[in-house]
Amino acid sequence: MAEPERLLIPYEGFEDDRFSFVGLYAEDNQFMAFVTGAFPADWWSGNRPPEYLRNQWAEHKRWYAVLHRFGADGNHLGTEVWNGGTTAGGEVEANERADKKLAELLESLRPYKLCDICVKPFGVEIDGYFFGLVYQLNNYDDPADPDATYECVMLEPNDIMFHPPWDSGEYST
Repeated sequence: MAEPERLLIPYEGFEDDRFSFVGLYAEDNQFMAFVTGAFPADWWSGNRPPEYLRNQWAEHKRWYAVLHRFGADGNHLGTEVWNGGTTAGGEVEANERADKKLAELLESLRPYKLCDICVKPFGVEIDGYFFGLVYQLNNYDDPADPDATYECVMLEPNDIMFHPPWDSGEYST
């Protein structure tokens, strides 16, 4: 088991699919773009009492337009994020603003071609929110075999889990 050199992100050609905006731009550079909800990087691991998490989550959940750019070799070149607002401020409106910004970000790539991409794991924190493709080696919660492990690459903050083999494009949510 080892971190993948590159990971296949499959293009899905239906509107509102998870990967409907992945492909090539500027000859061989690659991109992945989407709108997603996100909590601060330390939200779940902080020392907040459970009642705070239950009662204050909507104030902290932001809706982002996200554009990741990669070179032809799959190296991460940069990430642009734009905050459309919080769930507390109106989730529908925040999503609409983020969708509008996503359209502008995609327009900045023209001409582009929608297709599968192969990129390397990466991670960036922007304004206290984490974005990236992160390799993880996890233990199964199996009392019969406490050493049993599985590996995945998580697309954060989307909580999409890619599975080996890394060139299959297989994922779960």
